[in-house]
Amino acid sequence: MGPDKFELIEEEKPKRWRCTVCNYIHEGDTPPEKCPICGVGPDKFVLVEDEPEDGLSKEEKDKLQSLLFNVSYGLYIISSKDGDKINGMTSNSFIQITDTPLRGCVCINKGTRTAEMIEKSGVFGVSVLGQNNHDLVTHFGFQSGHTVDKFKDVSYITGEKTGCPGLPNTLCFIELEVEKTVDLGTHNMFIGKVVGGEAFHKAEPMTYAYYRATR
Repeated sequence: MGPDKFELIEEEKPKRWRCTVCNYIHEGDTPPEKCPICGVGPDKFVLVEDEPEDGLSKEEKDKLQSLLFNVSYGLYIISSKDGDKINGMTSNSFIQITDTPLRGCVCINKGTRTAEMIEKSGVFGVSVLGQNNHDLVTHFGFQSGHTVDKFKDVSYITGEKTGCPGLPNTLCFIELEVEKTVDLGTHNMFIGKVVGGEAFHKAEPMTYAYYRATR
């Protein structure tokens, strides 16, 4: 048989599943029974399509991801609004980026209800979690705002500057107006100017490492 009889057959890439709670990526024909990072079940995974390639093998990606687990993160409830609707989600990606003026930013998956609301309203709020707020991590992180009213039966205040909901049983609440949105493919980075806020309790803030060690 000559070379003209051969066809180039591309190796089929494994399916990739993303945890909608913590963004862990699993490769396989089906989602995992349990997320190894946050512990949610297979119903919280979605099939990843059209994800930008990073040029890394799975082994390289896993190695580099393990290095990033050494980076310290706080835990926050990011909130926003859409008309008279409100929503919030657990996030570890909020940071202060400048002090003059006071600015912060957060990166959120585009598919979340909170990201949709921030895009529409141009505002978001940040409730800073303390070490006793494990229940809020679960409540706002392990269910979707597309199907659940997360603020039903939850005590909250309404921000004076933005109208975003804040949680008074956290350390503090920060209000921001979006100045710029950066498209990062699967996520949007919302850069905001701090326009208001309120302090609630003095205590140690919760880090992602503390949450994982004590959940």
